[in-house]
Amino acid sequence: MKHYINLILTIFLFAGCEEVVDIDLPTSEPKLIIDALIGFNENNGDPLIVGQVKLNLTAPFLQEELPAAENATVEIIDEETGQSFSLLESEPGVFRTGFPDLEFNRDYTLLVNYNGETFTATQQLNKSPIIEDVEQGDGFLFDEEKETEVMIRFTDIPDERNYYLFSFGFDNFLVVEDEFFEDSDITFSYFYEDVEPGDLLSITLFGIDKNFATYANLALAQSGEDGGGPFAVPPATVRGNIINTTNSNDFPFGYFALSEFDTKLLTVE
Repeated sequence: MKHYINLILTIFLFAGCEEVVDIDLPTSEPKLIIDALIGFNENNGDPLIVGQVKLNLTAPFLQEELPAAENATVEIIDEETGQSFSLLESEPGVFRTGFPDLEFNRDYTLLVNYNGETFTATQQLNKSPIIEDVEQGDGFLFDEEKETEVMIRFTDIPDERNYYLFSFGFDNFLVVEDEFFEDSDITFSYFYEDVEPGDLLSITLFGIDKNFATYANLALAQSGEDGGGPFAVPPATVRGNIINTTNSNDFPFGYFALSEFDTKLLTVE
């Protein structure tokens, strides 16, 4: 109550002051943001490529919407064959079609040309296990009335250190390392809040590498789990894997990742 009284007294003290004070907020040149997570799935025998390359510019403080970086060109190059695939812009700054059929153990380079500068990153496709089962449980962490337990089961890829990114929808993500369940089956619970019977939940498992796991953890820690995930723009500088080959000092934000993925759906009972 003391805090509220202090606040009220402060309001009364300054209520009669009509002088407008202009505060000069720090500004900087807009920086390019390149968000590029490309997913690959052929579990049903028919390869599926999903994802996008999204280009934005950083915005001044307090501006919520990020402007699109327009008039760019985006390509993905298969380094083994030298073939280049030009991506098509479906809306300003968003490139969703034109991806190559991806293969494991092969380098792919993202090439972005924007405003006279060239930005690149090279990655390989990371493997992912399938999600073997998802089912609704009856447990809860804090609030039985608001929480819905979903149990997810999968088997770790054997004989190697693995990193995974789970997407639970609603901009909720989890980065997992297999240090404590290497080469094993694992079942764990995730708790949704405020979902209703009949809601359709989508759980997606991406295979990622150590570098992207580190990046995603930093981005999630700074933006908050509900802040848009690892491809949200964090409040502090988090360097990704994309470099500016024209001007190394003007690095972009964002990350380029190629991930095999698997998705399971669950209807809340």
